[in-house]
Amino acid sequence: MDREIKKIGIFVSAVCHDGEGNFLMAKRGGQARDKHGEWEFGGGSVEYGETLEGALKREMHEEFGSEPFNIKQVEVREFMREDSHWIGIFFVAQIDRGTVYIAEPVYDEIGWFTLSTLPSPMMEGDEGKIGFYVENF
Repeated sequence: MDREIKKIGIFVSAVCHDGEGNFLMAKRGGQARDKHGEWEFGGGSVEYGETLEGALKREMHEEFGSEPFNIKQVEVREFMREDSHWIGIFFVAQIDRGTVYIAEPVYDEIGWFTLSTLPSPMMEGDEGKIGFYVENF
C-alpha cells in the first residue's frame, strides 16, 4: 500500500511595531508562493533544532534586515487547508524602523501603518493580529 506521509508545519509571525504605534507590513509580490498583492506581518517556518524566538529573529532578519526585540509570545493558532496543516505561533515585537528594508525578494513593498491606516487587502488572519498589539501594549 502506497501511503503519502503528511506533516504539520510550524511557523512564527509577529506584529512588529516601532514603539510609537506604527506597524511594519510587507506586500507579497510576484515571487511569493501565493497571495500576491496581499499585505502581511512577515514570518516563516521553524527549522529543526531552532527555538521559536530564534526562528522569529531569523525570519525578521531574512525578510526585513533587522532583528526584533521586546519580544512577547501572544497566541497559538491552527490553520487547516485543503492541502496543508499549520500551527502558527504569534508574537508582538518591537523593531528599529531605521534598520528595516526589503531583504527578501518575495516582497514588493514595505510600509509603516497605524490602526487607522492599515493596508488592504491583508492576508487571511492578519487583521486579527492587530488585536495582539492592542491587548499587550
